[in-house]
Amino acid sequence: MGGSACCEAARPPAGGEARRVALVGNPNTGKTTLVNALSGADLKVGNWPGTTVERLEAVLRLPGGELRLVDLPGTYGLSPTTPEEALAVRELLLDPPDVVVAVVDAGNLERNLHLVLELAELGLPLVVALNLMDEAAAKGYVLDTTALQEALGVPVVPLVASRGEGTAELLGALERARPARPRVRYPAPVEEAVRELERLVAHPARRWLALAWLAGEEVPLEPDPKARTAIARLCATLEESGLDPFLEIENARYARAHELAARVLAGSRPRRTLTDQIDRWVLHPLLGGPIFLLGMLLAFRFTFLFSTPWVDFIGGVQEVLAGWVRALPLSPLAASFLADGLVGGVGTVVSFAPVLFFLYLALAFLETSGFLARAAFVADRLMRAAGLPGRAFIPLVLGFGCNVPAVYGTRILTGWLDRLRVGLAIPFMSCSARLVVFTLFAAVFFPERAALVVFGLYLLGLVAGLFTAWVLGRIAGQPPGAGLMELPPYRLPTFAAIVRQAWVRTRSFLAGAGGPILLAVVLVWLLLNLPPGDLERSLYARAAGWLVPLLAPLGVEDWRLVGALIPGFVAKEVVVGTLAVGYLGAEPATAVGLAQGLGQIVAGLWNALLATLAAVPALFGLPQPLPPPPDAPTALQAALRGALTPAAALAYMVYVLLYTPCVATVVALKYEFGRFWAAVAVVYELILAWVLAWGVYRLALLWLGG
Repeated sequence: MGGSACCEAARPPAGGEARRVALVGNPNTGKTTLVNALSGADLKVGNWPGTTVERLEAVLRLPGGELRLVDLPGTYGLSPTTPEEALAVRELLLDPPDVVVAVVDAGNLERNLHLVLELAELGLPLVVALNLMDEAAAKGYVLDTTALQEALGVPVVPLVASRGEGTAELLGALERARPARPRVRYPAPVEEAVRELERLVAHPARRWLALAWLAGEEVPLEPDPKARTAIARLCATLEESGLDPFLEIENARYARAHELAARVLAGSRPRRTLTDQIDRWVLHPLLGGPIFLLGMLLAFRFTFLFSTPWVDFIGGVQEVLAGWVRALPLSPLAASFLADGLVGGVGTVVSFAPVLFFLYLALAFLETSGFLARAAFVADRLMRAAGLPGRAFIPLVLGFGCNVPAVYGTRILTGWLDRLRVGLAIPFMSCSARLVVFTLFAAVFFPERAALVVFGLYLLGLVAGLFTAWVLGRIAGQPPGAGLMELPPYRLPTFAAIVRQAWVRTRSFLAGAGGPILLAVVLVWLLLNLPPGDLERSLYARAAGWLVPLLAPLGVEDWRLVGALIPGFVAKEVVVGTLAVGYLGAEPATAVGLAQGLGQIVAGLWNALLATLAAVPALFGLPQPLPPPPDAPTALQAALRGALTPAAALAYMVYVLLYTPCVATVVALKYEFGRFWAAVAVVYELILAWVLAWGVYRLALLWLGG
């Protein structure tokens, strides 16, 4: 049953007004899949105000009104100890939804029921959605949904959201939602204290608030002075009687969850699953690492094999548009601004889209299938050496593909400081754009050791990133990263679901970072063309000349090499192109007629489609240890050899590896951690890049002899 069928089955909201439905559940219970199944993918992604936690919202349009579906972040409880839990509590208490849907993993019933029991104490209309019923059946579980419905006093709907099964019934159950009958049996002294506090609170969630205050939880609603006095007195009384309110409350909830699960699962015969059998190999102490590396290698190969044809196609379209501009009767400066500034700027923004889309597609598959959770488990020991949780390895690995989605990927971490530490480490991971620079310089100066040099640069970036995270943790007094890692069952995600997720996140990035990138490209064009007609007297050349003394201790004294680092702030891959302009000059785009340009675009589209099809078998071929060097003219190679010594070339590559990340990464850091930390990242990386490049230069002089 798809989303359209659901819409017909449900009654419209009263009065034709939009009602808000909040979906709450543990991580990996399929909440987002359920939102997709209900809404038909009218998704909106953003952040909750004042947070960096992702907000996913969808609108279900019915004949008589709308349902706004809000997918709250996955949480194991309502104790606000993580940003996700704090956000969920704040949303439920300060802006209560019309209905709460508790999404439960039917195959992990006891653990999920603990959260359901907390939600029941909020006093909000509740529906329980028993999702992943197919996986529960595969584990040998037989669920008595009627028993659970009678125990909780709210509608309970079995679901397989990935196939749309039960979604119509869930929409119908929203009309029957009502507050649950919380039946957690707390010790008598605790119950008496709760009843006394409830009389002092007017909020609908007064029972949950009373329990939270007694347990010492920090909740967004502060008690008034009279209630605060009562809380202090009651807590002191409980402690004098030998009771710890927090432990008593948690133990009672877990006992009730165990009791309910035993009743609902009576008669089940659990059996060994396919997940258990696969994990024997994937989590093996010796084989786990190689299997993880193979999986990530396939993900990166998929990203770049499938995105490269479309990046090339976008480049071809740029050339055609620039040619059309050159065919117009415009002054050289105006034509250059339109062709190189605007067309080039828009092209730079759009060229991120294919790489991001296919990377998000691969990551959505790995995440939804359960593979990434295993990767974090395998890398846990390495991450703990840097004082980070194992899950921190996932965004760091993503940084080798592209730093931008890796920064957004820090959201999988629970602690804000852990997210910040990993976010500041990610720009040191050598992204694919830097690889273009490395392969050129390694081929020119170290042709016999090119692969070893590039591998060393990747390793240096990883060490610098982990060192940064470790130092920041020591400064902040952060204890070694810890936390539970859940290993969800392996699942085969639907193609439509991962495509939808990849597109939503790609669109979100383009909307947020496109403007700053375009502005930076136009600014670089201005520096290159003022005054027009003479590159060596341009503002760009003057700015580069001013910076030469800073890099002279690294053996880099040519203003063209220094100047190439300036547009490298926009995107590292433009460093090679800027060097070609500086050393060899640049030819303006050739004028192109309308028909000729359309023909080139159609041919480029056809070639991109063919290359995409050819990428399917190539994905599983043996990868090259080092990509072929870029198509740089022999004259450029000769010019570089005359401008640098091998030691200086090595220092230059180290500086390109470590100096300020591209503008898109800076925007991502600002978006996730704020303007201050984005500025700190830029300044810190510039300093560290110079220090390490200088050290490498001095060592290389001893090793290479100048």
